[in-house]
Amino acid sequence: MRRTVTATAVLAALLLAAGCSSGDDGDRKTDASPTSATSSEAPAESETAAAAPKLSAEWSPKLQAATSSSQDDVCKTVGAKACVTHITELTELVYDVRDAIDTAGATAVYPKTLEAIGDVEDASASYAEGGCAGSSEETLLDGSECGGYVATLLLGPSVVDMTMTTDELAGP
Repeated sequence: MRRTVTATAVLAALLLAAGCSSGDDGDRKTDASPTSATSSEAPAESETAAAAPKLSAEWSPKLQAATSSSQDDVCKTVGAKACVTHITELTELVYDVRDAIDTAGATAVYPKTLEAIGDVEDASASYAEGGCAGSSEETLLDGSECGGYVATLLLGPSVVDMTMTTDELAGP
């Protein structure tokens, strides 16, 4: 898919250059100039894309597996031990993604991903500080603050996966 997007962008640039020069008086220098400028931009664009790490190749399958392995109703009661264990595992996976971004020196490549990770960190801290763990009265669907934190934590891996792919497509 990424190759298709890059190929489409290059093709669009070439067609645009050809369209702009088609109204010319036939001067070959003008025709060659936009094409050569486009040609010189394409390798630079490819080099930048190649230089940027593609962490989604490793992390997307892990994030998707974690999300799809969610047990039905595991967090029906947001303070239940099974829910606490589950959201802890999901949160740790999201933190592993953050560590991988830091290790790769790719914080500039993944700004939206880091925002999504920040949302998970905030929800995790609020869940812990709010005394949500162990609560047997609040449910995921009752509109409580704890339920909101759990919803963010349950969706965290999916959101991080989507934003990681979006950041890579957008490029630096």
